[in-house]
Amino acid sequence: MNFEIVCPSCGALSSPAVGVCPYCKTVMTTETEKQNPTMATIKQLYNDGKTDRALVMARNLEAQKPELIKDVNFALLYANILFEVDGPSSKTRAVLGQAFGEHPADPRLAEYLELVEAEANLSQERNDAGEQELVQIIRRSPENVYALFFLGSHLYWVEKDAHQALRYLEQCVRVRPNFVRAKACLAVVYKELGMQDAAARLLNDCATKTSGSTKEFFQSLAVSQ
Repeated sequence: MNFEIVCPSCGALSSPAVGVCPYCKTVMTTETEKQNPTMATIKQLYNDGKTDRALVMARNLEAQKPELIKDVNFALLYANILFEVDGPSSKTRAVLGQAFGEHPADPRLAEYLELVEAEANLSQERNDAGEQELVQIIRRSPENVYALFFLGSHLYWVEKDAHQALRYLEQCVRVRPNFVRAKACLAVVYKELGMQDAAARLLNDCATKTSGSTKEFFQSLAVSQ
C-alpha cells in the first residue's frame, strides 16, 4: 500500500487505510475528514474497534451524501468497516468500484478490489486461487490487514492449519490491534495451541470493545479458558 499521509505530531508517513500513526499513535486526518466532521467521527469509531457503530454512521452518511462514495478516503474507510463486520462482498465491491471509476489510477483501490476477488475465490481446496492471490497481495503489501486476516482465518477454519494461521493472524493484530474479529480468531488459534492465557487476554479485550450479548459471549469464552 502507498504511504502518503504525514502525521501532524511526529512527521512520520502512514497509510490512510490504517488511520493512526504507527509511531506516536496520533489519529491521522485527511482533507475530506476536515471538511466532513461526520467522516472523522466514523474513522475514530473504526480506529477504536467500534465497527458496528461506524457502519451505521457510514450508511447514513452515504444516504445523505451519495456523491461522497466517489471519494477515495471515504470508500477505503467504508470498505475497511465492511471487511471487519463481514459485510456482503457485493456491497464492498460496489463501494470500491464507484470510487475506482473516478480514480482508476489509485493503487489502494485496485488492491482492495483484488482483496474482494481473492476472498470470493477462497474454497475448500488447499492452495486455491483465492489463497494464491492473498499470498501475492501480502508479498507486495505485508501490512495489508485484511489480506492477513482472510488468509489466516482461511488457513485455520478451512485447512485446519493452526500453526500457519498463527503467523498471519498475529501480524494482522499487530498492525490493527482493534480488529475484534481477528483477535477473536487468533484467540481460538491460541487455545488450540495450548496458549490459554494469551487466548483469555485477547477475549477479554474483545469484550471491552463490544456490548450486549457479544460482550457476554467473549467474557464467557475468556472465563472458560
